[in-house]
Amino acid sequence: MAPVSRLASAVRTLAVASAIALGAAVGQQVGAGADTTLGVPLIGQQDIRWNFYPMGSSGDTVGSSGCAISSVAMMLNYYGRTTDPGLVNLWLTHNGGYAFGDKILWSTIDSYSNGQVIFTGWLGADINLIVSEIDAGRPVIAEVRLMGNQHFVILTGYDVNGFIINDPWFDDTVYFVARYGDPSTAIVSIRTYTPQIPLGRGGGRVSWIVNSGAAPHRSE
Repeated sequence: MAPVSRLASAVRTLAVASAIALGAAVGQQVGAGADTTLGVPLIGQQDIRWNFYPMGSSGDTVGSSGCAISSVAMMLNYYGRTTDPGLVNLWLTHNGGYAFGDKILWSTIDSYSNGQVIFTGWLGADINLIVSEIDAGRPVIAEVRLMGNQHFVILTGYDVNGFIINDPWFDDTVYFVARYGDPSTAIVSIRTYTPQIPLGRGGGRVSWIVNSGAAPHRSE
């Protein structure tokens, strides 16, 4: 890339990130005119089909504590791997996918997806990286706080009003800032995944064939 193009790209990324970090939400629900959305299907963790499934050895259920696996299920469905929180939970429970009762071991999704989707990072709240991932067609799972407790949502796009999320607890699609505030301070950490081979995902606004060089370094 030419120096001028690199500079223009950097300026654009910085401008978008700044707007997202400082933007104020216009209403709770995301409208149809969102600029950059990835079409990640919405899945609620309290759906009656899996609400009462026990998770690992903790005694908790998908409905009460399954925000992380619900976010993972949304991500996998986006990449064409049809699944749901109940199926993800069942596999994790029987294949060593949980630690400390029901804490997901993020890298085990590599095996669950048969290597089709790979865990690439457990990182801090890097707004520029989140924008880059979404621009590359990759949704990002974010850790936040809900009523003082650890919670996970999936970042599915952005527009002038900020990041757009699917929230498994509320089973809705909203602007991040409307529910959790400024993402630069409200996001505790992020999890990133990268698809390795085409899974038959329909639609999308960008080519999503994996570029391993663009993926963040893996860390756990």
